[in-house]
Amino acid sequence: MKTRLEKLIISLNFTEAKALVDSLNKVELENYLLDLCYESENIIYYSFVFDMLKSKETSFIHYIASIILSQPLCHIEGAYQAAFYHAKKAVELDEDDIELKEYLLFFNDIPDKLLSNQEAKTLAKEIINLNPKSEVAKQYI
Repeated sequence: MKTRLEKLIISLNFTEAKALVDSLNKVELENYLLDLCYESENIIYYSFVFDMLKSKETSFIHYIASIILSQPLCHIEGAYQAAFYHAKKAVELDEDDIELKEYLLFFNDIPDKLLSNQEAKTLAKEIINLNPKSEVAKQYI
């Protein structure tokens, strides 16, 4: 499956690639795309995810775009800023998703510190109010 997806994306056959990923669950999609990005460090996978966003904007697809840019493609100039944008959009689209909010805290730890200490503390308090057991959020309070 991963090899077929890779061939479709590399050949810019995004329509068939999207049809293929429709049969995957969220974990599979995230794992396949991250694996492909780590293996090749090719920005075409971000282009594919961006194309998916144009078809249907969801918090999960914004998350995937963010994770691709902030991890395997983080060495590209501006990748963290673009990843931060997608992470904020993901939270905006699904304000009840605590895991997305916890992920947003990551942007306080990177060298660029795109999420200020004050913003991280405020967000962490919000997360704690929703989930008092959040170990991630407790680190920022």
